[in-house]
Amino acid sequence: MKLKKFLFYYWKSILVISVILYLSFAPPSEFKGVPTFENEDKLVHILMYGGLTCMLMFDLRQYTRNKPLPALVFMLISLLIPVILGGIVEILQPMYFAPRTAEWLDWLSDITGAVVGWFAVKLILFKLFKIR
Repeated sequence: MKLKKFLFYYWKSILVISVILYLSFAPPSEFKGVPTFENEDKLVHILMYGGLTCMLMFDLRQYTRNKPLPALVFMLISLLIPVILGGIVEILQPMYFAPRTAEWLDWLSDITGAVVGWFAVKLILFKLFKIR
């Protein structure tokens, strides 16, 4: 029953994680027709992990609506999951998904996206709608 509840509340975050994993592990040839610009992959990392953080925050808030988490715990969960996921992806890419490579700047972009997403939700949306 707990798994069913978990999936009910977190299906959106799971979907975002699935899309991130697909984009991170798909062969580069899948994206040949996509227009590019210098460092566009860093922007994509920021947007993906910012979006994941936003979705996690909303899902976590819904899941804990009747029993809110302390602010520090909420923040740590919301930020650590995307940061750890980004690090694991960067480790796995060269090991199992060649010709993909690991880049420290990609992981830094993931971390930046998570922080930007957290601030966007916490400071803008939550304040705008008077949500904790």
